[in-house]
Amino acid sequence: MKLRDLIKLKENNESSHEMMAMPFFREFHTRYGYNVNFKFLGMKDEECIYVAPVSDLGMFDMIVSDAKIYAKITEKSAIFGIVYTLTGLEKFEATISAMKQKDGTVETILFDNSDKKTFSDKATDFLGIEKEG
Repeated sequence: MKLRDLIKLKENNESSHEMMAMPFFREFHTRYGYNVNFKFLGMKDEECIYVAPVSDLGMFDMIVSDAKIYAKITEKSAIFGIVYTLTGLEKFEATISAMKQKDGTVETILFDNSDKKTFSDKATDFLGIEKEG
């Protein structure tokens, strides 16, 4: 096998991740009116992990020094969360929402702390991604 064949396979693999994630990114933009450029970080178990910096913190920049939106995406679902650093250097996480895709339609499920099926502790662990990265 030639090197150019390996490069093509890698490009196709990366684009397949992006194609799988596009409906969820579109729904995120439509739902929240916030268009961010997600960067593919890699795979963890069956999930594609993406991250995007939050560039405009508005008035929160007085207390938040850094914030990133994370997306964990599979073929049929996605969960979005934010990891933010306060000016005191303490990091926190917050879940934004989950999304499910069925028959080409993406449904947004707003965060509900009592819904442990959709928002399990493992699914909403965005600080763990931040620490691994």
